[in-house]
Amino acid sequence: MHRIVIASIWMFILAAPLNAQQRFRRTAFPVNSFLVNPAVAGTEPVTVFGSSYRHQWAGFDGAPTTMVFSAHSSSPSQIGGGIIVYKDDMGGAVTQTGVELTGSYQLRLPNTDAVSFGLSLQGTQFGFDSSNLNVWDQDDPALTGGMETTFGIDASTGMMIYGADYSFGLAVSNLFQDKLGLTGVEEDFNKHIRHYRFMGSYTTDISNKFSVQTSGMIRLTEVTPAQVDIYSRAIYKYYQGLYWGGLGLRMGDAITVSAGVEFSSIGIAYTYDITTGDNLLSPYSHEVNLTYLLPHKKGFGQGSLGPRRILERNRLVK
Repeated sequence: MHRIVIASIWMFILAAPLNAQQRFRRTAFPVNSFLVNPAVAGTEPVTVFGSSYRHQWAGFDGAPTTMVFSAHSSSPSQIGGGIIVYKDDMGGAVTQTGVELTGSYQLRLPNTDAVSFGLSLQGTQFGFDSSNLNVWDQDDPALTGGMETTFGIDASTGMMIYGADYSFGLAVSNLFQDKLGLTGVEEDFNKHIRHYRFMGSYTTDISNKFSVQTSGMIRLTEVTPAQVDIYSRAIYKYYQGLYWGGLGLRMGDAITVSAGVEFSSIGIAYTYDITTGDNLLSPYSHEVNLTYLLPHKKGFGQGSLGPRRILERNRLVK
């Protein structure tokens, strides 16, 4: 327990080059990718409600957990909007609770494709509770022996180009690198670190009932090296539902196995991470994603744009 608490503090505050991420992580990033890039808002001809729960390094008391709720939608005027609410518990002593409000604008290209631009306003409450820690240096000025909370305002932005069978884009979070204001922490580290994410996806129809979607994402910060995720899933249509299974690789960290179903307007997905790196805390993690699609008659992308109509005008949530 104490090892994960101390490790979480150092990874968050110091952002050491060990794939540290202040932004919450999701393995199944192609499922509701609005959580990755604000430009996704408004690119669907439906309203997408989503929830996600991740249990990182499961198997011991105090393991990190993340809960996320989101919604995004389009309008006939090429403007989209969305909201994300999350709570990220990084092991008991370090927590983040936040909300993001997003606006986006879609521009039709000369062909059948489109480009979307998104901007989010972030509000984040950061908490650090050092009251129950066993520490080596009792006089460390960064450990007050109580609960410290700070609230800050920041922003995220993104863009995405997309068509009937592909999408690619980039997003930047913590644009202004809002100060945390924690006691005893050096100014250079006492802030939210700017995060960059590059993501792309392409879907190939094998037959009228079978498709393969391959996706990739590169994540990095200004103080950590790049982390690469590669993810592929096979999609099968049976009656009115879509069923899929996927394999993924987070280089230097984990192999992932996932499965999901989308029936009518409801989708559910489960992902299991098998640790391959030097993490001695736990060999596995769990992630569950739920989605609900609310159709509407009008909206940008109601025709040929918007999400891919996989397998006879059905879709997987993006």
